[in-house]
Amino acid sequence: MKISASLIIKNEEKMLGKCLKSIKGVDEIIVVDTGSEDKSIEIAEKAGAKVYTDYKWNDNFAEARNESKKHCTGEWLLIIDGDEVLETTIPTIREFLSKPFMKEREAIMFYVNTGREVNEQIRMFRNSQDIDWIGAAHNLPYVRTQQGYQRMSEIQPSTFTIKANYSPNHELDPDRTLRIMTKEIMKGVQAIGHHQYTRYLYYIAREHMNRRDPFKVVWFLEKYVKIAPPTNELADAWFLLATCYVDLGELEEAVDACLKTIKYLPTFKAAYALLHNLSSSDYKRFWEKMYHMADNKGVLFTRSDAEKLIKEEIK
Repeated sequence: MKISASLIIKNEEKMLGKCLKSIKGVDEIIVVDTGSEDKSIEIAEKAGAKVYTDYKWNDNFAEARNESKKHCTGEWLLIIDGDEVLETTIPTIREFLSKPFMKEREAIMFYVNTGREVNEQIRMFRNSQDIDWIGAAHNLPYVRTQQGYQRMSEIQPSTFTIKANYSPNHELDPDRTLRIMTKEIMKGVQAIGHHQYTRYLYYIAREHMNRRDPFKVVWFLEKYVKIAPPTNELADAWFLLATCYVDLGELEEAVDACLKTIKYLPTFKAAYALLHNLSSSDYKRFWEKMYHMADNKGVLFTRSDAEKLIKEEIK
């Protein structure tokens, strides 16, 4: 079972060594360098990676990931960034791939932990010419069909984990992802499609959330919730709105947004915790019980710091 690790990197000399060490045991490492000016290429080559430097960065992560993918020869692709560390061993993953049920699967979900949030992502999939990365930022792999691109359907959950670290390289261009998505969304719905347009609204709001700008978060998410389909992403958007409404002193709106969160995803623990904190004493016990019953199943992002703060009042 040949496994190819597929990476795109730029100026990751301080993080790349740990990343490559963590994936020791894969059959090949394919690296597309998008313009490093440090020792990243040297570090990658020393680790045995095949490094391609002829790709010209075009503010499009999907384009770069597809460039890396086309050089991979393995049956399965492992997707990892230069500032990430695989916390599951390659032998463990190989054993998992050999299970009989994996013959029917086309992808594997991993838990990606940033320290503040945990998110499930597709980080392994079969190496097929019919699979392409889509999305200039926050991209996903899609299957090309006669009816157009479709989401993967045979996805296997796992307990595999990746630790996503904060790269010093981000400080060189901290607004890169926001800039890319803003440029994409300016093209309009017809140009990029409804799905990508709504997805960018959500992730642009998250960028402004990281910048602690609740006014911009609310502006983008209020547009998003009017047109987004009923998914776990929509539930998360309503919860982010609730937290921003609290910051802005709009507590009734915050309660309504929490209720919308659990309407779309009843397992959302943090929404019950926030409702507990916002409710009168007559109803606190009720929301506390709901909080303990919820299990976060299907939640897009589990926010450890936020829940820790919210739980302090519930103890």
